[in-house]
Amino acid sequence: MGFLQLIPATSLKAVYDTKKQQLVLTASGNAIGATSGIFFKRDPNFLGGLKFSLYGWVGPLTGKKQPYTYSQAFKISLPQPHFESASVIIVTASNAPKGQKVGILYTLVPASGGDATLKAASAADVKAAAKDNTTADLLPGHTQLNVLFKTKFSIRASTSVPFGGSVDISFNPAMTQLVNAEVDGNEIVWTFLAAEMGNTQIVVTTYGGMATFATAHTYDVRIFVL
Repeated sequence: MGFLQLIPATSLKAVYDTKKQQLVLTASGNAIGATSGIFFKRDPNFLGGLKFSLYGWVGPLTGKKQPYTYSQAFKISLPQPHFESASVIIVTASNAPKGQKVGILYTLVPASGGDATLKAASAADVKAAAKDNTTADLLPGHTQLNVLFKTKFSIRASTSVPFGGSVDISFNPAMTQLVNAEVDGNEIVWTFLAAEMGNTQIVVTTYGGMATFATAHTYDVRIFVL
C-alpha cells in the first residue's frame, strides 16, 4: 500500500495562462520508486499569497529512482490586488517545511495599472501553458476518468487473484472519499464521492501471494464542474 507524502523536485515552474485564467504548476525530478498519484494541493490557510504542496503516493518501494515531470492547472483569476501575485510558494520534500518561492510567468502581462513586478513568459512557456496540462500524460496501465464535482463514481477490480494474493486500493481521501465497498459477482466495486475539484489518482494493486509480484492499474481522475 502506498503512503501519501511530500515528494522531491529538482525543477519547479509556475506559468499563468491569462486567456484560460489558469495557473499551471510544473514539477520535475527523481521520486522514490514507486511513486504514483502525484498532485499539487493548495494551502487554503496561507495568507498574503499562493502556497501549494507537492504530494505523491509512495510505495511499494523498489529501491530505484523514478524520473517524473508533472503539470497541473488551477482555475484562478490573477493578478489579485489583495495578495502577492508575482510568485507562488511550493513545498516539496526537497525544501520542506518553508517551501521555495517560484516566480509566476504571465502569458500576457497587464499593459497598464498592473503590478510592475509581474514577469512575462517566454514563447516556449506560452506554448506549454496553452496545452491541457491538468493531468500527466497517460501511461500503460492508466485509465482516464472525467467526473463531475460532488457526484459518485465507481472503480472495479476482479476478485480473481493467485492463491494467498490480495487486492489493495490507494487514493487521496481529500479529493475522493470512499462511500462504499462491496463484491458484485466476481468484481470488487468501490464507490467514491468526488469531493474536491482538480486532478487525482486512484491506484488498484493486485499482489501475487506465494508468487511474489504486484501489478497496478492507475485511474487518473479529473474532477470538474460544468
